[in-house]
Amino acid sequence: MVDPHEEGTSISKSLVERLEEAPKKILDYLSATTKNYIAHLIGIVKSYWPQHNFAPIPLGIAFKCPEADFLRYREEAEPIAEEIIKNLAN
Repeated sequence: MVDPHEEGTSISKSLVERLEEAPKKILDYLSATTKNYIAHLIGIVKSYWPQHNFAPIPLGIAFKCPEADFLRYREEAEPIAEEIIKNLAN
């Protein structure tokens, strides 16, 4: 994840310089991993519902959806999310 021997880096970098770069590299890794999981999940949903337009999803919760409903939907999805994560680990 945080490899000091990346292409284009100088071996002469100090430990402090490499440590200063570590938080960005960790965030980049977490972002890439999250993106992969989200793409996988949307691919699964799309396999069951191919006609649905997922373009508005990055905008967040639907404008007309009350927060209480969203929280209930999220709670209902929690066990499904756990099962998806288990399947990804296999």
